[in-house]
Amino acid sequence: MPILKNKKSTRSLRHRPQAFFKSHKKVAEALLQSLEDNDTGAFLEILDAYLQVNRTKVAQETLLSRTTVQKALSKTGNPTIKTIAKIVHQAVA
Repeated sequence: MPILKNKKSTRSLRHRPQAFFKSHKKVAEALLQSLEDNDTGAFLEILDAYLQVNRTKVAQETLLSRTTVQKALSKTGNPTIKTIAKIVHQAVA
């Protein structure tokens, strides 16, 4: 396998996922696309990543405890559809 060298002027872009998850429009589009594709795994992954950035804000605005929001999408969590709906509504509002 040949050895490749980077040019000195090559720069890598800084990836900031927090910026994406602060945009409600982008999150809403991603959630809708995952539902249209019938990809529940992607839906939950997007929502979980959104909550990692906005957990406290979501808890305050949905009047759910931070623990409830945290456990909602965990592997041991068993949220009701009402809890998921509150979280998703806040994410896309």
